[in-house]
Amino acid sequence: MDTANEAQVQIRLVAKQKKYEIPDAPIVVPQQLQRYGLSEIVNHLLGHEKPVPFDFLVDGQFLRDSISGYLKAHDLSAENILTLEYVESMLPPTEIASYSHDDWISSIATASAERFVVGSYDGIVRVWNAQSECESELRGHESAVKCVAAASLEPTKRSKVEIVSGSQDQTAIAWGSKSGQRKALYVARGHTDSIEAVAINPANTHFVTASADSTIRFWSLAVPKESEDAQLEEQDVAPAAKKRKGASAITKAAVGTLSGHVGAVTSVCFDTDHEHHVYSGGWDHSVRTWDVASGVNVATSLCDKVVLDVDYSQHSRLIATGHADRAVRLWDPRTSDNTVVKLRLTSHKGFVSSVAWAPSSAYMLASASHDGTIKVWDVRSRTPLYTVAAASASDADKKLLALDWHQQSLLLAGGESGSLRIHSVNSQYTDEPNRAHE
Repeated sequence: MDTANEAQVQIRLVAKQKKYEIPDAPIVVPQQLQRYGLSEIVNHLLGHEKPVPFDFLVDGQFLRDSISGYLKAHDLSAENILTLEYVESMLPPTEIASYSHDDWISSIATASAERFVVGSYDGIVRVWNAQSECESELRGHESAVKCVAAASLEPTKRSKVEIVSGSQDQTAIAWGSKSGQRKALYVARGHTDSIEAVAINPANTHFVTASADSTIRFWSLAVPKESEDAQLEEQDVAPAAKKRKGASAITKAAVGTLSGHVGAVTSVCFDTDHEHHVYSGGWDHSVRTWDVASGVNVATSLCDKVVLDVDYSQHSRLIATGHADRAVRLWDPRTSDNTVVKLRLTSHKGFVSSVAWAPSSAYMLASASHDGTIKVWDVRSRTPLYTVAAASASDADKKLLALDWHQQSLLLAGGESGSLRIHSVNSQYTDEPNRAHE
């Protein structure tokens, strides 16, 4: 191609991944180059026989246009040297397995490297292993299971409780192994409406539940030696939420109650850097920060639509939320201006029911929607890296309600179809947990 008369620009190519480093001396390239042309140059300089696809960032944002287009959009002179950071591109996620359930899947949690926990509208909590075998069917709830959480399996944090599930029956059940079988260790009572979300703190000492009764309750994870019915009486718990006739599991009462939301609380998660901080979202269009030790609502951020899910990243220290207006929003809980959304991501065509940060990346985020798709985002770009539709025609356009990562290599999703969809993700797409956005 004749480039003699083409507009050119000097660029400097840099990489944080050592295996892809090249001398960062400036080179002259045509301004019309886009990602693919730049990727060819990097592969040539690296001497790759088999090309590796790369993405390019300028000032921390993905280059989604030509270099010329970027210069014009940012009113930059072509006389300046433009520094481009290149990173290995993520390959498209592919569906590798599907586990069938009898009813809608409401919630998913990764229990370990080999096990997944799934909550379903048939009232059963199921534990699956990597061999596509259902190891346990945990029965104890009297209505649909709306949420599940798995305790950490780190040896220093090991708890008798392996799983906590919440239900429309207004109870949360803690499950663990007894005599070689998983059984209910206790039933947490106190809410007066459906439990919509549950989260266990990283230290495996406490958990929180969010409810349609507009409250969040804070509980000790430890198994009580005897039922705490007297405490429930003191808390003036409604009869429907008290121990039902014939129930055999030990009853647990909450340590505290967090009140402030107006309407249902749909989601809750712990701040993994400050375990006494909890984030919640609800029908009142608010994202709230709580100090569970004092019971104080320390910050409230407002938006235009109902909050359906919330997740915190220990690497970026950002909160991601899914909404009824089909958007994903990012919030910085460290800012003093609680009305400012750091980033708004739009691409879904239905409610965003679930969001989940990748466990080893400050930038990768996944979202699931009522439009039946999963979207994988790098938050340095406003457009999704990939949109993943169901592989099976029977699952197409069925609402997705739940999403979770398994380490960095698998993405799990489920919903209306009753299928637990398991997707393989390019595990090389990682970045060092360097506290992005510090």
